[in-house]
Amino acid sequence: MLLIFLSFYVLLIPLFILLHEVGHGLGAVFSSDSEVHIYLGIKNEKNKENFKIGRLHFHIIWSYTGFAYWDARLNKRQKVAALAGGPLMSLLLTLLFGWLTNITSQNELHQLFFGSMVFNLFQFISTIVPVKYPRWMGGYSGHQSDGLQLLRIMKSVN
Repeated sequence: MLLIFLSFYVLLIPLFILLHEVGHGLGAVFSSDSEVHIYLGIKNEKNKENFKIGRLHFHIIWSYTGFAYWDARLNKRQKVAALAGGPLMSLLLTLLFGWLTNITSQNELHQLFFGSMVFNLFQFISTIVPVKYPRWMGGYSGHQSDGLQLLRIMKSVN
């Protein structure tokens, strides 16, 4: 039980955050010709590129925060695709782990899948709700949620 708990917090939560950011990256790559830099951890000189897959450049240090950066020249439709990609990935992971929870009877796996479903659901909700993150949100403090950025883009004239 302790091993599941530790692996969840040490490995799976950062992986789910990274996958959320990959969702943003896929949205940008599939809708444009932009290069996308995906960060697990903050964007700084210490977080150098570890590898790349196509136009997705990965900068990974162990962290509970993640960000995706793409070309500023994206048009409105492309920005919407890039911004929606992260929450969509979290929603898909929620559905996947919900399904795995329902079909698994082995207690430890059931708990792991259920925890994964709950975390991804929380990540989906906390990123799709239009808010500016408060100070207590650590690395996200002061940043706009994906939902707030989407709302502002949808309301923009151009």
